Amino acid sequence: MKLKKSFNLLKTANEGLFNSSYPIIWAMRVVFFIFFVSVSLGQWTNFKLDQLSDYSKESEALFRQAGFAATHHYPMEINKGNRINYGWSIIKSSSSNGFLPTLHSQLKVSWNLYIKGRIAAYSGKEGAVQMYGWGLSFRPGKEDTPSNWIVNFNSGRLYSHDQVRVSALQVNVERKLNLKKFPIHLGFGMNILKANPYLQFEDSYMEKVEIQTNFINVGSSTTFFGMQLIPQIWLAPKYSMVSLTIVGEL
Repeated sequence: MKLKKSFNLLKTANEGLFNSSYPIIWAMRVVFFIFFVSVSLGQWTNFKLDQLSDYSKESEALFRQAGFAATHHYPMEINKGNRINYGWSIIKSSSSNGFLPTLHSQLKVSWNLYIKGRIAAYSGKEGAVQMYGWGLSFRPGKEDTPSNWIVNFNSGRLYSHDQVRVSALQVNVERKLNLKKFPIHLGFGMNILKANPYLQFEDSYMEKVEIQTNFINVGSSTTFFGMQLIPQIWLAPKYSMVSLTIVGEL
């Protein structure tokens, strides 16, 4: 009986929260849902270089975290009847001490070209973090015979107040494989970042750092309360990252 009541409550919440015929009301409800999830997750990633126990080893992983987050994207095609999708991602690195939240949006310019944008901003006792970026997704081929591959170009910047400034460029290609109910997205690419630390040791500032990372990425997607739930993982020789994205369309 309790299980049945719980199911009915979840169903009612689904209909009230996501099945609105008014896009503005629907979007406001989604924002409230995102805020609720954000608060429940708690701690965000900080980029305090002066708190690292071993700067020479840990700083490189932290710079990669910034570079991959600033160029983060998700694989999703906008339906023919829509032009825009928007999403919220939560990113977790194997080397970070918290989560990194990001807002995304995509605009369909043509059947094979998408323009993407992302932004993040939060603050705490450790200082403020600001991030923004943009990108393009291109599918070769013709509209009636499109390629199975998608080429992605992404760039972005992340600022951590009085700590570091990171700019990054990422290029990767992805292929979609349909395995029963769950599509699999396989890709590989390269991330190049430049980090400018503001940290000062013995009256001199740390030198600028440039890091190139080759990686593979795997993702999937499923419907969740009328939206798309997209888990992904990035794997590299000295870095790994996972993300979970919730996406809706307009």
